[in-house]
Amino acid sequence: MKKIFLTLLGLAGIQSLVTAQFASPTMAGFGSLHHSLQTTPATLPDYKYYLALPHLDIRVHNNFALNDLFTPDGDSMRLDLSKWTSANTGPLQLQLSQNVRLLDVGFALSPKNYLYFGSSVQVNQNIALPTGLLQFAEVGRTLDMNGLDLNVTAMAEYHAGMVQKIGPFSLGFRYRMLNGLANLQTVRSDLRLDMSSDSIQMHTDLEMRASNLQAQDSIGMPLSGKFPDISSLVPLSENKGQSMDFGLGYTFRDKLSVDVSLLNIGNSITWKSNLSTYTSKGQFHYTGPIVNMGVDSAGNAFQGIADTIAAQIEENLGLDTLGSTTSYTTSMTEQMLVHLNFRPYKFLGIGLIYRRPLNEVQLFSDAAMIAPYVDLRLGKLLSTRVHYSSSENRKSIGGLVALRLLGLQVSAGVESIDMFSEQSSTRYFQFQGGLSLCFGYRKPKKP
Repeated sequence: MKKIFLTLLGLAGIQSLVTAQFASPTMAGFGSLHHSLQTTPATLPDYKYYLALPHLDIRVHNNFALNDLFTPDGDSMRLDLSKWTSANTGPLQLQLSQNVRLLDVGFALSPKNYLYFGSSVQVNQNIALPTGLLQFAEVGRTLDMNGLDLNVTAMAEYHAGMVQKIGPFSLGFRYRMLNGLANLQTVRSDLRLDMSSDSIQMHTDLEMRASNLQAQDSIGMPLSGKFPDISSLVPLSENKGQSMDFGLGYTFRDKLSVDVSLLNIGNSITWKSNLSTYTSKGQFHYTGPIVNMGVDSAGNAFQGIADTIAAQIEENLGLDTLGSTTSYTTSMTEQMLVHLNFRPYKFLGIGLIYRRPLNEVQLFSDAAMIAPYVDLRLGKLLSTRVHYSSSENRKSIGGLVALRLLGLQVSAGVESIDMFSEQSSTRYFQFQGGLSLCFGYRKPKKP
């Protein structure tokens, strides 16, 4: 039994699930940041051309805050799971995401036409811990792991896109070629354990599948502790996929604009390389005393009844690692984003962003959200945005800033300003920042 739980915890520690659409929806239409194209493909950047230097985006997104788990106890803190042991609470979820941009280049072919391309490596970690596990940690006796969700993926992404303006309309399209590097995902997580003073009953039906977590030998069996050579996975592995983004925008008298974007359309990766399956299936039933003296009268250690029971459980229900030749496919949530902007003055803009999923939500952070905002511009030097975002899981105030000095642009953004002052109550920690070379302020062609 210990082997099962240690294995699950180990997998949880290294798991990660990638998302093909990494950009925050709150940067929609913020033309001072060229990577706002990732959210609204029909938005023309402010610059004639740009070259993006390395850029980092890190996010921690929970459906809980620290003060949901810890309560003051004198001069210390005490772990309190009472808020998460109700049958109606649902799983406790944690997502940790990282994005490293390797290359991003864009340039205006004409005042009404823009072309861009780039690449990045993206990682998003997701763990869902079921209510039954938290109840077991607080009360003991009964454990139900149904709802455990671990996912692992690492991916490189290469994209090319174009924006075309036709009168008051703008059209945008981007194609993403996805290169899957590694994957682990839960297929089934049925594990039940009931204990009393004289009985143990255990049932498992666990299955996880993976690609490139373990290298394989000549007959396709996983090699324990050996990860595939990374040079064999980059730049193109056997795990290929694609994704497409579309955008349509309309501008009325240079003051009012609306954009509709469809993101992650057709997103999928088919996994074929170094496939492995991890399974544990069976039942165990013991009735009798649970005694483990540990040492005999002479001080020599011996195996007591409890150790014997644990050994039998590990032998009968331990995780088996098998090779596989059956490929499988993963996908991400498709999204629709609507962006409305009104700019009464050149220096001031107000707007509203609404995003909703178009298919089954893969991550809880993909839930529908709405975000009103205010933009302020100081000529070509400084552009800022302050936004308030609200979704099923969180409400927060955040901001974006882009400072341009002699062609060098410094940009940064956070989704929750509270993370600097109220760390214990926020559910979202995020920061993005990077440098870009942006030249030639793009001027729309006069009719």
